[in-house]
Amino acid sequence: MPIREESYDLFGSTNGTTYSYDAAISTSANGSITGNALDLRAEHPAKVAEYRLFIDITADCAGLTSLSAKIQHSADNGVSDSYADLVAGGTVLAAAALKGKRILEVRLPAHCKRWIKAVVTNVGTATAGKVGGNVEAIV
Repeated sequence: MPIREESYDLFGSTNGTTYSYDAAISTSANGSITGNALDLRAEHPAKVAEYRLFIDITADCAGLTSLSAKIQHSADNGVSDSYADLVAGGTVLAAAALKGKRILEVRLPAHCKRWIKAVVTNVGTATAGKVGGNVEAIV
């Protein structure tokens, strides 16, 4: 029976000694943010039964019309193999874009390449909101 082994952050960043597990959504009209690139083999080189990925709203969104998320993948972090869409989540309308809302939950497909990153896109001009996400390795 598989057990949950480790979890890897998709949006976090370090600012001095403070670590953030989420990122502000774009305040540009029809903008997007791209999460950190994650090397699945470097982070967890052991045999993995599956990877599960989650993206959640971590602070209420305002000003936008909708929000969506997708996962992109690449064999070499975009060096000679450009990132391409792998899987997309549904669209969350403004009224539901509240803290705690999950906008993407997926098991990464078997054909997933070595590198992945998340892209969150807003329609309209957001004035507030944050998203966070992680990948869980199941062995």
